[in-house]
Amino acid sequence: MKLMLDKLEFTRKPDSTEVKGVNTRIIKNPVDIDIKELAKEVIRGKTFTPAYFKVKNGEIHRRKEYWYSQEVIALDFDDGMTLDKALEEFKSSGCFIYTTFSHTEEKHKFRVVFVLDRPIYKMYDFERIINGLLTKYPQADGHCKDCNRLFFGGKELYEINYNNRLKVDDFLNLSPDSFSRTDKNLPIYPAKNLKQPKSSKNDGYCNKANNIHLIQQRNINELQKRIPTEHIVIHNNFEVSNYLKRQDLREYLGITTLGNFIDIFHDENNPSASIYESNKGNGHQLYKCHSTSSEFTGTIFEITERLLGCPRIEAKNFLMDLYEVEIIESDQQKALKEELDLYKEILQSDDIEEMYPNFYKVFNRYGYLKDMYILLDLMKEYLPAGDDKRLLFNHSIETISKKFGRSKSVTHTRMNFLTFFEFLSKLDKEVIPKELYEIQLASKRKKGHKYINSTYEIQIYSFDFFNTLDKKCALWIEKGCTTKTVNYEGILRNFGREEADRVFPQDKGKDIMALNEEVASMIHRTTLELIESYGWTTEQEVLNNVKLYFKGQQKFKEKHFKICFGELLEAYDLERLRLNKELKAKLEIEGNGYGYIIKRREYIENIMIEAPESYENVGILY
Repeated sequence: MKLMLDKLEFTRKPDSTEVKGVNTRIIKNPVDIDIKELAKEVIRGKTFTPAYFKVKNGEIHRRKEYWYSQEVIALDFDDGMTLDKALEEFKSSGCFIYTTFSHTEEKHKFRVVFVLDRPIYKMYDFERIINGLLTKYPQADGHCKDCNRLFFGGKELYEINYNNRLKVDDFLNLSPDSFSRTDKNLPIYPAKNLKQPKSSKNDGYCNKANNIHLIQQRNINELQKRIPTEHIVIHNNFEVSNYLKRQDLREYLGITTLGNFIDIFHDENNPSASIYESNKGNGHQLYKCHSTSSEFTGTIFEITERLLGCPRIEAKNFLMDLYEVEIIESDQQKALKEELDLYKEILQSDDIEEMYPNFYKVFNRYGYLKDMYILLDLMKEYLPAGDDKRLLFNHSIETISKKFGRSKSVTHTRMNFLTFFEFLSKLDKEVIPKELYEIQLASKRKKGHKYINSTYEIQIYSFDFFNTLDKKCALWIEKGCTTKTVNYEGILRNFGREEADRVFPQDKGKDIMALNEEVASMIHRTTLELIESYGWTTEQEVLNNVKLYFKGQQKFKEKHFKICFGELLEAYDLERLRLNKELKAKLEIEGNGYGYIIKRREYIENIMIEAPESYENVGILY
């Protein structure tokens, strides 16, 4: 039997990072193995994929389009059936059962492994078999039906009969209608809820969707007779999704009338469903049920997921087959994806903290490492098909903010932060690839926007780049900068006008407001006076002594302290230092806190030769 088997053994369920390693290894390790030996390997903790995958165009991936054949089928049981019941139920069909890593005596979790009486080489045959089994055994996990599913190893083996075989023809001769899942525990809509009674108020014409059963049966041949399709080649997944979302939903569902129609997800007599185009200007078509008892809004993907009771990737593959969509990546796209994957691997490395400690401290503390990872993933969704070797992307702040899970204003600040540290750079239109710029212009015109989206370039990983970045982070820490520093004035005061103009090209040469200049001057003056009086001070003490008299002045002061703090340290040769027991004892500072103080660089070195009595009124630090 040919299938894919991981080389590593686990004694527990692999975590997300380990799963990525499994996925990388397993697709490169096809085996030809008998069922008894497979059982032994699984109990040793090895992961397997029941299917066998082939090389296509010089590549191989654990995806549907690379599926070649299958002779092993597995069902996953997490609830609804005990081990004893399973051993009895599958005594004449299964080969063996094994418990998963999360199995307990109180909650039985196990997998049943079957062998077919002959290999199958058609995806349609596999789908008929797995749907037939899931219909017969509704207690099985309906989500574990993908042809590329990973099955982790387990703890304990229960041999049934290694000679048992499932007859392929028994499943292929079943009526497709028998594959509708009806168990109420699964998060899909049963076939019985998809009946569409004829509206008594609309006799004389059909306001129902006529293609529902063909979609559920995955009858692509018949659907293509009803839906005009044309083979199309697309170069990236992002555009595939856009293309499919723009398809005519009335044609897809088989709705032949205008206006509202009978909802496909619940019984009703009065039409409550409609189809409209998204107001985002992207051409996406949306289905909406207005019934208060069965509200639903979704694109062709959500509709297909519900009708097929399948994960999104499976729905996408079905739609790609139906609409004859083919993804062909250029050699440059493949190379850039490898570059992005390498970058992501570096960011997740256990060694990055030791290699670049300042970078790790600055970027990890507030989630910027995660932001970088998200942006790298986002880039993979859209890579131009040309031969440009740069890592470029041009998503809107709105799109990026959704990926970050943050507001647009916060996302804008974080993108400027990444631009300051040169992880990103904003490109002038003169250096944007022509193909990409034309796409941006077309999107701008279609959506009626005033400006095109910014185009960013991500710096390709290298030791020199990260080494320089680490040094820049050290300077950032030394200056006491925070995200409040990330604005034109903050970068200008702390790192100079050239840097401010680079990070904020739209504000190039901008003058600082008079009020801001006055507050910065007050902060500088107050800090120096306190240090002159006591030898050192704190941020809070400075803010308490800077008096402003307008609403919101406290937050205003705090923000501007961060903005001008680096400038303050550099201009007057000051330093920011965290207290420890030894330093507190020397300075006779009371209290339990170990916060930061601001002092002249030479002060601590000279403290022992100056008269300690001159610091009797230093005060208490909290």
